[in-house]
Amino acid sequence: MKTRSSLSQNTPDSSVDSQTDSELVSRILKHETQALEIVMRRYNQRLYRIARSILRDNDEAQDAVQETYITAYYQLNQLKDANGLGSWLSRIVRNEAMMRIRKSSRIVYLSEDGESRLENTESSDQQPMDELAGKQLSKIIENAIDLLPIKYRSVYVMRAIQQLNTAETALSLDISEDAVKTQYSRAKRALRKSIENYLESAGLHVFEFAGHRCDSIIQNVLEKLGKL
Repeated sequence: MKTRSSLSQNTPDSSVDSQTDSELVSRILKHETQALEIVMRRYNQRLYRIARSILRDNDEAQDAVQETYITAYYQLNQLKDANGLGSWLSRIVRNEAMMRIRKSSRIVYLSEDGESRLENTESSDQQPMDELAGKQLSKIIENAIDLLPIKYRSVYVMRAIQQLNTAETALSLDISEDAVKTQYSRAKRALRKSIENYLESAGLHVFEFAGHRCDSIIQNVLEKLGKL
């Protein structure tokens, strides 16, 4: 069995990584493990951010991403347009995350006027925003996003942080473009202006997913698929 270090040493070079999604899908269907690893490294960040925006838990989000790759691997022959791989994976991870969130009765979010609301739970472990003032900027932003309703969180993360356009966000979340525009607008209004200003300048550093966590997902997925 390969260790994480050996996996990192076998990371494909940039010339291989330049292959299109369609080319990679063809290779995966031929059971080429390296192509599967390239796809995971290409989409780990996006899928993690989607899952994390819904689940508000790092470990749960990571598990959801792993299950997404396993599901996708066994259903890959059902993908009609290989060039739409990213959107297809995004829909799978969203469904996986939503399935997990439905098992939980805790729903804490901000209303559109910025006031926090609590439903289906006896208490909340969310810290008031003023107590977060001295913490790391990215953590402050993550907590603010976590308080948004699920549908707003997902759209906001895809548009503002992942920087996908309206059409691709709609395709990834399986909603209309009008819904994306409406929910994105409402999400921005719900966030406090100070947090919104921070997010515009530093949003790309929120829900980062790389390094050992990226390697860990790849390692676990390949092990479960019997590729190691």
